[in-house]
Amino acid sequence: MKKTLLIASLILGIIGNAQTILSETFEGSTFPPTGWTRSNTNATRAWDFTNVNFTSGSTLETTFKITGTKSACVDWISSTNTAILASPTFSLATASNPVLKFNVKVGWSYMINQNAGNLTAQVSTNGTTWTNIWTEDTEPGFIDDGDSNADTDLYNTVLVQKSLATYIGQSNVQIRFRYTGADADAVSIDDVQVLGSVLATDEVTARPKANIYPNPTKGEFTIQGDKKIKSSTIYDVLGKQIIKFNTEKVDISNLPKGTYFVAIDFIDGTSVAKKVIKE
Repeated sequence: MKKTLLIASLILGIIGNAQTILSETFEGSTFPPTGWTRSNTNATRAWDFTNVNFTSGSTLETTFKITGTKSACVDWISSTNTAILASPTFSLATASNPVLKFNVKVGWSYMINQNAGNLTAQVSTNGTTWTNIWTEDTEPGFIDDGDSNADTDLYNTVLVQKSLATYIGQSNVQIRFRYTGADADAVSIDDVQVLGSVLATDEVTARPKANIYPNPTKGEFTIQGDKKIKSSTIYDVLGKQIIKFNTEKVDISNLPKGTYFVAIDFIDGTSVAKKVIKE
């Protein structure tokens, strides 16, 4: 049991110091918040606070405010609009188990059932190429209230949590929320956080050293440690055990491309975890 907990903590970074890498509650006095940027194709429909007087007026604030005194939102409009809200850059160079969390409100009828608009969360490491990591179309938390009236949706709040483990080691990470619509519906987000953990100084110095090469790898790699290695276990980014080896040479050629963790056990009872990327 103790060994299982140790390996889990190594893989998930729980033994490190909790770290808030990015946090935005949209409670400031100016929009966008410091470091954030916005753009929109319709001049009257940018991301803004819920208490800004859009067409929907006070209804927008009442329906789409999530927490606190205001949230970030885009109001609907009958013409087309693409509106983007992008975070400042942040580093995941020393983070482990990074997770993006945010609260979101979307109307089921117009945005999902009729698919008149889309809201996505995206990630970039260069500010140019963006990858979708979440979309409202596949979010099961948004539900129909069953009254067959598109204008009386529940507009329930959903807490989204998405792993950013793929971006571990990157120092110029950004997230953005991209809204597209044409006579769709308003949407709102709030409490945006990127959470992770970093190793404490004493943990870094106390741990045995180990290197993996080549890394990234096409499949085969070698573990080189400062102590004799007893075994190594491969885990996926969710902490699920995949396969175990009893040699310094490891072959993961049969695994899909992606990020994995190697829990390395030494004969003296110590352990260390390393990240490996399969190309």
